[in-house]
Amino acid sequence: SVDAPVISPGSGSYKGSAAGGDGGNSQELLILDTLKCAEPKPEDQVEISFLRQCLENAMASELTPFERDVLRLRLGLDSGTGKTVREIVEICGGGVTMSDVRSAERRAFKKLRSPTSVHTHNLLAYLDLAGADITFR
Repeated sequence: SVDAPVISPGSGSYKGSAAGGDGGNSQELLILDTLKCAEPKPEDQVEISFLRQCLENAMASELTPFERDVLRLRLGLDSGTGKTVREIVEICGGGVTMSDVRSAERRAFKKLRSPTSVHTHNLLAYLDLAGADITFR
């Protein structure tokens, strides 16, 4: 059970600072206290929010509306699930070809990677924080 105390080898139960029912005098560390939380930490959520805003600004100023739409759909920026090129063609009502979608995606990435882009420095800062290997092509 996750309510069971953690026993450290050779020392009986571990006395720690976990919440207990004895008024804070001698509290045991429970298994529940040692489990890692699956939720993102608040500071990670803030960082993701800033990255998202930086990406939105870059896309708004550097890309055409079609290129923005293609990236949003391909990367799942709005829904959390990326779409295939074929799905994007269907969403557009067949008014574009698969080649049009692929070309727009390539152009968009090229524009966002451009060293002359005003927003490239901000986007690269996030990659640098993540330890990504950054090269321009």
